[in-house]
Amino acid sequence: MVTVFDYGETISDLSIVKALTVLRSSTIYEAERGGEKVLLKVAHDAFQERLKREATFLMQLQQSKHAHPMLPTLLPAHAQADITQHPYGKTVFNEETKYFCIFQHIDGDFLNNILLKNPQPWYQHAGWIAISLADVIALMHQGQKLHLSLSPESILIRFDKDGVPRPVLMDLGAVTDPPNIRQNWNRLYVPPAYIAPEMLGRAGGKVGPATDVYGLGLVLYEMLAGRPAYAYRLRPDEDIYRDVLDAEPARMNRADLKNVPQIATRAIGKDYQTRQPDVITVAQELMSTFPPVPKERKDRRVNWRVIGVLLGIILAITLLVAMAVSLAEVAGVLPAVLFLL
Repeated sequence: MVTVFDYGETISDLSIVKALTVLRSSTIYEAERGGEKVLLKVAHDAFQERLKREATFLMQLQQSKHAHPMLPTLLPAHAQADITQHPYGKTVFNEETKYFCIFQHIDGDFLNNILLKNPQPWYQHAGWIAISLADVIALMHQGQKLHLSLSPESILIRFDKDGVPRPVLMDLGAVTDPPNIRQNWNRLYVPPAYIAPEMLGRAGGKVGPATDVYGLGLVLYEMLAGRPAYAYRLRPDEDIYRDVLDAEPARMNRADLKNVPQIATRAIGKDYQTRQPDVITVAQELMSTFPPVPKERKDRRVNWRVIGVLLGIILAITLLVAMAVSLAEVAGVLPAVLFLL
């Protein structure tokens, strides 16, 4: 069952501000806790175990100092709680148990919404987004976790002060180790047009790192082509599955770009073995064409302690100068008084 909360409704110690996006497995909200804005993710009833795996994996990354700037920062599910004890929370709403997790607030918009407004973003932005996503997916692979569900609706994009897109992976898909794919995977995690052919039961189809290459390739392909590789709006799921298995992707027509269309096309090959073997290879191929992703300029934080010390020193110097001037004036007046006497 999918429950979408309205403005002002409460979950645990959080107050809902607005729903940001409804994913296949969860809904993400902007919420408030103790006057602080946060992001709240509530699992749909059928996918509570998936949210637990995701929150636990994020907690483990943060605790091992492997947190990634393109992953959301997990907060304790309950105020004043230890994140290791409460990476996710549960509450009862209308006699139903709801599982949730909380992230630090991020200003941005989801990539699927951005592509509705601008279906074909600047090619350099498209490349930088793909390179950045490859880095965070590679981190999951290093932790022996596969995503298997990458799509534009799971990617939040914030733009830094220089206008550079900074993707944040707000949903970790199946977040499964390879031996447990059959147990942890569900095709309902992801929109039908973004499921790799091997996940639909293609004969002899292997599942592994190149499955996430396919998902990354689809996102890149869509940004370059200005439309999804496989049309899906107002179409039955089964028709889309047939296209994923047997149809050719939408034509890209990007003769203006050197090598990049070929990289994206290879990544979304229907045969697992013909794709790049992993997302790092995709990133390396893209980096041979695109300039490096610019480093983000950080705001300089005001160190109020240092400022307080400096102000104290300035005040002390001012007082000393004032005292010296006063003493000088007194010293100048005293001889004149003695002369008059």
